[in-house]
Amino acid sequence: MDRPDVSHELLATLPPVLRAIVRALGYGRAQEWLRDWGGQVVNLPKYHTNKLGLSDEELQRLRAELAPHLDSNDRVSLPKIDKLWTRHRNALINANKDWQSAAQQARAYHLTVRMITNIRREGDGDERQMSLFD
Repeated sequence: MDRPDVSHELLATLPPVLRAIVRALGYGRAQEWLRDWGGQVVNLPKYHTNKLGLSDEELQRLRAELAPHLDSNDRVSLPKIDKLWTRHRNALINANKDWQSAAQQARAYHLTVRMITNIRREGDGDERQMSLFD
């Protein structure tokens, strides 16, 4: 059961359920599948069915990756596709911040300069303000 090749940098930016889906299906296939099923609570059957639009191999990989997130009835709440696009877009903005200005990125991604600044600040990872409790 070979998993699709997905970059570790992308996986590190995703929340757990989304990370498991992308790891199991690959980025492109996860986009397609979540476009149809995202935002819903889905029952993942143990045996192949055409209902979810997955091949038998994809279903088995998805069950294996999502096992920690399944409830007692083999259901999982799937994130909406916009979460995947937003995370990927934010990663691209942070990756290109050294050679593109905030205004250029704002035009390219149809965002405000303020939003670009906030996304860049979130991507820095270092705390600019010291914690009161440290």
